[in-house]
Amino acid sequence: MHLIDSLDLPSGIVARPYRGVDDLAEMLESLRSYRALHRDDEMPTLEQMHNSYAHLTDCDPDVDIAVFETDTGEPAGYARASHEDAENSTRDCIVFAPIRPPYLTRPLFDSIVPGMERHMAPRAAAAPSARYRAYSLHPGPDQPPLGEAEWLEAHAYTATEWGAALLRPHLDDIPELPLPDGVEVRPVTPDQVRHIWEEHWEAFRGEWDFKEATDDDIDEHVDDPVMHDTSLWKVAWAGDQVVGQVKSFINDEENEARGYRRGYTEFISTHRDWRNRGIARALLAMSLREVRDRGMTEAMLGVDTNNPGGAFQVYTGLGFQLQKYDAVYTKPYASAP
Repeated sequence: MHLIDSLDLPSGIVARPYRGVDDLAEMLESLRSYRALHRDDEMPTLEQMHNSYAHLTDCDPDVDIAVFETDTGEPAGYARASHEDAENSTRDCIVFAPIRPPYLTRPLFDSIVPGMERHMAPRAAAAPSARYRAYSLHPGPDQPPLGEAEWLEAHAYTATEWGAALLRPHLDDIPELPLPDGVEVRPVTPDQVRHIWEEHWEAFRGEWDFKEATDDDIDEHVDDPVMHDTSLWKVAWAGDQVVGQVKSFINDEENEARGYRRGYTEFISTHRDWRNRGIARALLAMSLREVRDRGMTEAMLGVDTNNPGGAFQVYTGLGFQLQKYDAVYTKPYASAP
């Protein structure tokens, strides 16, 4: 059954099926405007959108995507249903609907969320354990919810995990930090790229959202058109073992559109046997100098605030400042709504 069949939309908004890659440019604009509403400056490119949809997993675009328009034909956003099977045998059915700000109203939200739950109920019922998962901008763990966060709580969702966006507003005073003895940074060669991504993925085993990687999961990262400049990466090795990595990137299209010179020092991980030895901190300092030397004047990254390695404290200790919080909202699956 198509997602559209589960939706009961308010007047003025209509849904149609996904028509293929020709829809991606319009969907990208919806995603960008939705992110901007959530104080997220990052602007995925159209090439990234094509790459992402070429590697979709646990989502069938022919039935799991609904494109929204006004009854006069103006683009309004879209919804995409998917699921992820975590290593703890819990299936997360993901509620994701980037709606353009003029049309993101409580009546539309209140129709989309239960509609997506109804659509994903059969796949939730087929798993040993399942829940629905959504994301929202949030004032912070100690603050009352606002906007979509408040609306999600009205649908019985609970904030269970927290993330933050951090900005280093200048690239001055970057410390020189040593790596442990026997650890060195080497230039990345093309034959190493896939292995480096696989090691990054494995480093997060045991965390709340970990799932086994598929070929498409890894391929999406390997083929990402904005991540192609591996000379920006700082990858630490101990012999033949990847022990830590920071995979920075620069989005020239975003920088031109936003009027800043920002580098992203992202995709940070440390091998579990090498944690708490200062590797991530040293690599991040190297990465900050690298993006500075490429002409950037600020750096951005995202982090789980409850990361067991204390990543939040590592990053703020290197001059990153909190910009916003995001909450991961979950709702146990019981029965189809």
